[in-house]
Amino acid sequence: MAGSLISYYMIKHGCAVRVYDDRDKPGASSVAAGIFNPFTGRKLVKTWQADMLFPFLRDFYRELENDLGIKLIYFLPMFRPFLSVDEQNEWGAKLYDDRYSEYIDSITSSGDGFPQVINPLGGMMLKNCGYVDINILISRVRNFLIDRDAFSNNAFDLSELQVQPDEVIYGDYKAQKVIFCEGPWLAQNIFFNWLPLKPVKGEVLEIELSEQLDFIVNRGVFILPYQGKICKVGATFDQEDISWSVTDGAKQWLEKGLKALLHIPFEITGQQAGVRPAASDRRPLIGLHPEYEPLAVFNGLGTKGVSLAPYLIREFYEFLQNGKPLIEDVAITRHFSLYYNKN
Repeated sequence: MAGSLISYYMIKHGCAVRVYDDRDKPGASSVAAGIFNPFTGRKLVKTWQADMLFPFLRDFYRELENDLGIKLIYFLPMFRPFLSVDEQNEWGAKLYDDRYSEYIDSITSSGDGFPQVINPLGGMMLKNCGYVDINILISRVRNFLIDRDAFSNNAFDLSELQVQPDEVIYGDYKAQKVIFCEGPWLAQNIFFNWLPLKPVKGEVLEIELSEQLDFIVNRGVFILPYQGKICKVGATFDQEDISWSVTDGAKQWLEKGLKALLHIPFEITGQQAGVRPAASDRRPLIGLHPEYEPLAVFNGLGTKGVSLAPYLIREFYEFLQNGKPLIEDVAITRHFSLYYNKN
């Protein structure tokens, strides 16, 4: 997803681009549900930079929809059941707090309003949530690139890359920059393997409900309705097993979470696994190599890629083209000591 959106944005702003995509390597984007949600974590705090990210992502994806002639972004409310009376009271107060009220649609104190969901203490319905159809996005951007002779199905061979002081040479091509958007495979990149990438495996289920939901449910696991009664359910977080294979353990964990959330019957119809490119401090990894300025990285978006990518791509473009400083929290300068200590 990161590579697709960067290449699209660069071309839209007049840059010459060539994308190399090794289709033999799996990617987490094809598995991800693509949910955007202004809150995060078990304690439900506002997503980092939410007040900047969410207005921007709406306009970004709508512009992309217009350019590609497809539907990509779907707005769905998200229901989160309360687990305690204390939590109910806490969020009842936040409904009138300007920092939160923009994202809270309503709060209920009993389970009468949403009979499909187990919520004896009620819950809150969040707004400005939804999902982006990432698979359609990647497919259509690939066609966008192919139409402009800007795409190659071949793997990018680092051994063939010539790095000059102010450009790179790769085969018949010369460029000011090469940008690595490799997800967890960045750990195998000889130029950026010093970055503290901590891949996290996530597994999701596909289920069919006995009746249709018209909102996302999120408590322990998420339930995303995206095609009639068909839903995606996820996701696990595994830092030990970072293979791309599905597991019975993950299936059982997700099924248990489902049964704790749903009153209505469901049938499991599929399962997928992906490895997210997360950084050790859970912030993206963006910037230029400390020694070779023509080498750039845009990686480590983790579970919030759909929300983070649009805004950070614009910031990255302004950094590359106009010298605007990157946000310190995402700039890889924060990790330069790892490179110098290694070398």
